[in-house]
Amino acid sequence: MVINLSKNSVETNLCLLVDKLFSLPEIECVKIRKLIICRNNKEETIKSAVNECYHDSYSDIDLCIVVHLPAEGGISSDEYLKHVEHWGFPSETILGICFIPENNMYRIILKNGMRYDYGFEFVFQENAPSILLKPINKPNSNTDWPIENINRFWFVQVQALGKLYRNDFLISSHLANMSINETLVQQMVLRDLKYNTNHHRYGYMEDLTYLKYEAQCPYKSGDHTFDYIADRIYSAALAYDELLSCFYNDYEPRSKDFFALWECYEEQRELLFTAWGNRA
Repeated sequence: MVINLSKNSVETNLCLLVDKLFSLPEIECVKIRKLIICRNNKEETIKSAVNECYHDSYSDIDLCIVVHLPAEGGISSDEYLKHVEHWGFPSETILGICFIPENNMYRIILKNGMRYDYGFEFVFQENAPSILLKPINKPNSNTDWPIENINRFWFVQVQALGKLYRNDFLISSHLANMSINETLVQQMVLRDLKYNTNHHRYGYMEDLTYLKYEAQCPYKSGDHTFDYIADRIYSAALAYDELLSCFYNDYEPRSKDFFALWECYEEQRELLFTAWGNRA
């Protein structure tokens, strides 16, 4: 899969999302920063919104949808928030996602590279339009390693990658270490299952899965710190997918989608590097 995150491509994808939202009668408008996108001004306002949000291929879009819900009875806001597919995000299109309950916000990364911080503002009224919510398509989830863990891992991986390519080595390294640690937790859970106990007086000199993939990252900048962090992100991705196959027989590896996005980020870095070099 080839990913294009040019400004025009981001605008096109945002238009598709807004069209989907405006097909839902309960959606009043979409807010992006201080801009309000309505049904009668969407083309020009979306363009302005992208101009506000887009800095490079690593940018995300902060949006808030205003939703009308019935004042009494009917669908509650808590129930509405569970239906991710309803707003145009089928599970097969999602690379990583996590929900921030205190903010009523989803942080979403799609396999096509689009990134959204997706908030909600609920308006309760007596004459709210009727809402048809289809049953949630719940994927198979292993209680020993729930699907929420998988969605969160890949979200953090893309966060780490974006921070790396914006030269924030401190946060990127922190997030990369979180991902490496997640593979170690996977191994600890698998060990507990193997020995049927979570108490181990002594260890078993386990091989660390992520070490199998060290020094294999094909993306290098020539900067030692960048390359070190990139290698850890790369190792974590392959180790995580390998270990997930122990929890899920039918798991479809997401590293291929992650690496497609990485390829796009690398192309952006090379373009910026060339542009800076031409200015010198």
